[in-house]
Amino acid sequence: MVLGARETALAERHIDRLVAKAIAGDARAFGRLYDEFADRVYAFVRGRVVSTQDAEDLTATVFLKAWEAINGYDDRGIPFGAWLFRIARNAVIDSYRRTARVPEIASAEDAFEVMDVSAIVDERVFARLEVEEVCEAMDSLTEEQRSVLMLRFVWGFDVKESAQGLGKSEGAVKALQHRAVRSLTRLLAEENEHG
Repeated sequence: MVLGARETALAERHIDRLVAKAIAGDARAFGRLYDEFADRVYAFVRGRVVSTQDAEDLTATVFLKAWEAINGYDDRGIPFGAWLFRIARNAVIDSYRRTARVPEIASAEDAFEVMDVSAIVDERVFARLEVEEVCEAMDSLTEEQRSVLMLRFVWGFDVKESAQGLGKSEGAVKALQHRAVRSLTRLLAEENEHG
C-alpha cells in the first residue's frame, strides 16, 4: 500500500513521538518501535547471511544496540529508520569481522520471505512480474544495488532517507537505483526470452 503525503507525515510524527518517549526511557515506546521495524530489519539482515538463526540473532543484536544507544540518537535530519539501518548494516559487518568469515550472502528471495509482497512492488518494474523472478534477478545485482532496492521498496525509504542510511549522496542513490532497475529489467527480459 502506498501512503499519501498526509499519511506519510502522520506516520513520521508517530515514529518521532515514539522515539522521543524511548529516549526518555519508555521501554514500551521502544517496543512499539521494534514492532514497526523488526520485519524490515530482519529482511535486510536475512539478505546478508545464510542462516535464519544468524539473521534472528543479528536482528536481536540490532535492537539491543539501538536500545543501548537511543539516548544518543539525535534526529538532525536523519530519520530513525535510517539510523536503525546503519546499526543493522554495522552489526552484519561486525559479525563477519568477529568470526573472520567471508560474508555468505543469502538469496534475495530469503530476504523477502518475511515481507508482505505488496511492500516490494515498484510500479515501473515489479508490478507485472512474479516475485520469484525478481528475487532471482536481484541475486545478480551488486550488493549496493540490492541495498538501494531494499531500502527504497522494502523499507519504504525515500531517496534522501536511503542516502542517509547508506552514507551516500542522493545523486548516488538515484544512480544506483536507476542502474539496478535497468539491470533487473534486462535480466528479466532475458529470462522471459529463454524461459
